[in-house]
Amino acid sequence: MLLSGKQLIGLPVKTKDGRYLGRIKDFELETTSGQIAKYIIASSDLVKKILAQDLIIDQGQVLEINNQAMIVASGLVGDKALVSDPIST
Repeated sequence: MLLSGKQLIGLPVKTKDGRYLGRIKDFELETTSGQIAKYIIASSDLVKKILAQDLIIDQGQVLEINNQAMIVASGLVGDKALVSDPIST
């Protein structure tokens, strides 16, 4: 399946276990291969509380991507571990 850049931007991003992380905001291309190397994710409120920034998802962390959502590995996003329960404020 091929997706255009317009179809990628705004696509929901979830972990394998169903946690919503945010939406694809942008992506970076590897110039030599023309393949997407990293996805920049506009974080959900929970993730912003944990990381205080947008997420960077490496291509190697993507398990599945289709026209409905991107599914990434549970547990690690970038170099930061995700917690399973929301932080109380």
